[in-house]
Amino acid sequence: MSKDSHVDFVLVMHVEGMHFEPHRPEGIEFVPRGETGLRFVLQPTDPENDASGHRIGLAYNAYKSYPATQKQIFFIDSYNKKRMMTRVADGISLPFKPRDEILIFEDGSCAKGFSPRRDICPADIVELIQQVERDLAVEAERFLKLLRWRQNFDANSELITSKTLYWRVGEGEYPLAPLESGSSPTVSSMFGMHWSEDHSEDLQTLWALRNYVEPLGHTLLREAASLAASSPRSAILIMVAALETAIKVHISNVAKQTAWLMQEVSSPPVHKILRYYVPLIHENSGKDMNFWSKVTPSIVKVQKLIELRNKVAHTGIIPEEAGSIFDALELVSDFLYLLDVLEGHDWARSLISHELRNALGWPPPKEDRFLLALNEYY
Repeated sequence: MSKDSHVDFVLVMHVEGMHFEPHRPEGIEFVPRGETGLRFVLQPTDPENDASGHRIGLAYNAYKSYPATQKQIFFIDSYNKKRMMTRVADGISLPFKPRDEILIFEDGSCAKGFSPRRDICPADIVELIQQVERDLAVEAERFLKLLRWRQNFDANSELITSKTLYWRVGEGEYPLAPLESGSSPTVSSMFGMHWSEDHSEDLQTLWALRNYVEPLGHTLLREAASLAASSPRSAILIMVAALETAIKVHISNVAKQTAWLMQEVSSPPVHKILRYYVPLIHENSGKDMNFWSKVTPSIVKVQKLIELRNKVAHTGIIPEEAGSIFDALELVSDFLYLLDVLEGHDWARSLISHELRNALGWPPPKEDRFLLALNEYY
């Protein structure tokens, strides 16, 4: 590619749980044959004090050149050298003044200290950045995993802990590409342990049931939650296993004659068991299951979660259209507590998510749980 028709990118990453043996302060470079412009550099983050990378980890860069239009090259060059936005996203007008201060002036120049995020960039630039990020992340992960597989050395299952994209036109340093646009996610606050006479009495009741421990499904779900940020694929596989396990244990508990079948025979799809079989076995034992129809929308979500798990298991890739992993964790948690309710633990009614609990008309928990809205402002 000619210099005036491409943009150079580098994806800068940090790797943990993998190290050189013996020490290699200079690191390694790998250039795949037949891959134009693709190059990997892996070296200790602190070669002087940790020449193997065992303690502090490894710095990992993936380089590649990508074709670009003259409009894109002009935009990137102006952005890098002059902090000038020659074009902006549809719907953004200049001067850009989201609050009390002008951040991008009418001529496209940026205020001192202001770095525009991607939602201000034109669509073709955003598309280019996202394409490169996806491509380089896949290539970088493939290199590490092929290396790990070929040598069978000790390493974490998930190696890359952070990644940031840089770009340049021509020679010189790689300036930082626009970061992902700010968002306003809503997350549960950390919920700590409470203790009072009521809590003590609650636990006395459970403790008296000598065969009871925390159900395996709940334990597995917590393992999935602990992996949600660092290893989302593993979290998806484990959370679905948690639900499947909880359903099999539940059916074995309430219909003991099916215990052997649950252990030895492949069961129908989870969403069908929840939709048809779970209400049936409880209705046959005289339990009022009229409320179960209000759970149907959540069962539809379970079906989609199972389809997502299957895609991840078959391809190792989480589709871009997959929803929030934290919503999926909450969905599975709801069904684990629903199964607890069906086994006679009425206290579990209050531990179901706010939305489903309201639909069912069930009580809130004794202690308030609240959500945190994380907002980023320019």
